Amino acid sequence: MLNSEYWDAVPPYGCDEAPPAAPTAGVKIPEPQAARPPLFTAIGELLAHPRPIDWLVRGWLERNTTAALIAEPGRGKSFVALDMACCVALGKPWHGIRTKQARGLFLAGEGQAAMVRRACAWGIVYDDLSAAPLHLSSGGVALNDKDALAFIQAEIDAMPEPPGLVIVDTLQRGLSGDENSAEAMGGFVDALDSLRQKYTCTCLVIHHPSKTAPGEPRGHSSLKGAIDTMAVLEARERGVIVLTNPKQRGGDTARPLAFQFRTVELPQAWADEDGTPTESAVLVACDLPQVSTKPEKGLGDKQRLALSILKRLIAEYERNLAQGGRDTKAAKVELSEWRKAAKEEGMAIHNFSRWIAALEDRRLITIDGIFVSLADSSHSSFEENGESSVVAPHSPHLPLGMRGVRNETTSEDEEGGYEEF
Repeated sequence: MLNSEYWDAVPPYGCDEAPPAAPTAGVKIPEPQAARPPLFTAIGELLAHPRPIDWLVRGWLERNTTAALIAEPGRGKSFVALDMACCVALGKPWHGIRTKQARGLFLAGEGQAAMVRRACAWGIVYDDLSAAPLHLSSGGVALNDKDALAFIQAEIDAMPEPPGLVIVDTLQRGLSGDENSAEAMGGFVDALDSLRQKYTCTCLVIHHPSKTAPGEPRGHSSLKGAIDTMAVLEARERGVIVLTNPKQRGGDTARPLAFQFRTVELPQAWADEDGTPTESAVLVACDLPQVSTKPEKGLGDKQRLALSILKRLIAEYERNLAQGGRDTKAAKVELSEWRKAAKEEGMAIHNFSRWIAALEDRRLITIDGIFVSLADSSHSSFEENGESSVVAPHSPHLPLGMRGVRNETTSEDEEGGYEEF
């Protein structure tokens, strides 16, 4: 029997139009689609309904944007991202900076186990995470793979509420294909846009810098164009790392923040099979390094560059020593390593021995056999006031009095060395 919709569509008697074909039994008539919202809106209407910036982390991360955290390997990118995610999940200030409470997803592409230990250490020092709406993945996911993206979205849809923060650690682990490929990187950016638009969340991508343009993301330029917020993490002397904000599409850039690593011994339940205690680390806020008002005078450009490269290498060793609870003044590098780094920077190293002699004559470096270290005068950025950077005494991010934190520790953890970050 034909339904009433068919008879309603039959033209009046005598009309030349043929009646529509009767629908086949069992065929579902498609539902009418909702009208698309207009592409353009009058400027007067937009001005009449102002939208304040919806900060997730005030001054740093805006809601419904794409952000990138850029740093060389070993600087502490994952520590910074996890520190921020924990604060957002609990809705507590991030080193004195207001956050908006939201569920967080952390795509732990470089391993879940290490991140769980770090989260345990964070909970000991700062606040309990046992009921926090923060989720760690079991591994990396290639976001530019449509099936993988659909799988993630299915898991998110099953959660009580959508996430406000999605962290991808790292881009390399969350990308299928060559990061220099327009197709692969374009697919990755499209996936971020899909998550951001569907869940109104902030997507934070942890990535490495370009070798040709330090401070900018490595790979195809489509990523750089998609980034609303860029944060750059750099190593400084005495184990200090400094987070800067060179790009903020939605407003003024944030003020730099400085951190140091502190070792935390985990509870006995985390000890290894031999009963050896397990350790991890957390970030604590510290004073920004003082900018030197007395740069090295009389040095040539090449000598300055060579010294700058050495300072960068020394800063990395000092950071490792600081995380191990050891004296950072012991930091030194091999002359051959310094020479290799200078060559990689494009310096003509046939004059390398001259630069060394000039810097040693000015007492800016100290040579000890095959090793070189910075003389006290080269640490002026930290020691002009007679002291090095210390933990800020009034940081509002230390509610538990730093209990469980140790200043001295061995240099090895349960895997024979400190975790990569």
